[in-house]
Amino acid sequence: MPCPCCGREMKAGILSGDGRSPVTWKQGEKKAGLMDAIVGSGTVTAARRTLTTFTIESWYCPDCKKMIFDTEVTR
Repeated sequence: MPCPCCGREMKAGILSGDGRSPVTWKQGEKKAGLMDAIVGSGTVTAARRTLTTFTIESWYCPDCKKMIFDTEVTR
């Protein structure tokens, strides 16, 4: 998928978190694991921790530091 901001190719991955550790992003189809957490790989600095677990399929552009994911806000 081309980045809408810079036009370069974005990377597909998984955005995840569990409330006990930082929110992370990992390229591919599997969320970050224990070893990723130990070395601090994939930490998303803009995310705040919560008490819930989640995973979100997303696209990340390493050139302009933008992330895209589909969502719908319900009431």
